[in-house]
Amino acid sequence: MELRVPARPDALAMVRAMTRCLANYEDLNGDTAANLELAVDEACTALIDMAPAGAALVLVEDPRARELNVRVSTACDGSRSHPDRPALSGFSRRVLEALTEKVETFVADVEHNGTSCPALGISLTIRRRWAAAGP
Repeated sequence: MELRVPARPDALAMVRAMTRCLANYEDLNGDTAANLELAVDEACTALIDMAPAGAALVLVEDPRARELNVRVSTACDGSRSHPDRPALSGFSRRVLEALTEKVETFVADVEHNGTSCPALGISLTIRRRWAAAGP
């Protein structure tokens, strides 16, 4: 599943709603669903702060047998972040690491205003409830 919204704070309500629906669809337990929602919100907020005007925020869900991966990305504003060194602030990274099993940053190319430009992204991985209970 993919969701594309403007990289603006007022779009976070749509992101939150989609994340709740995703957690319900993937049958995540209450704590895992709440952690996913908080982590996606934090990742989106961090990326919105780095995005140029008019950029899109893209969320992609990648369900796997034992885990769920959500990738969030947006075009990079070179004045706020450098695409060769995608980084999260210490606080944001600690929050994301506390809420998920794995946090990674990545760089990809996207179209922005008709030209190709670098995009920064954050990949969040959580374990499914039943997978965490097994061996």
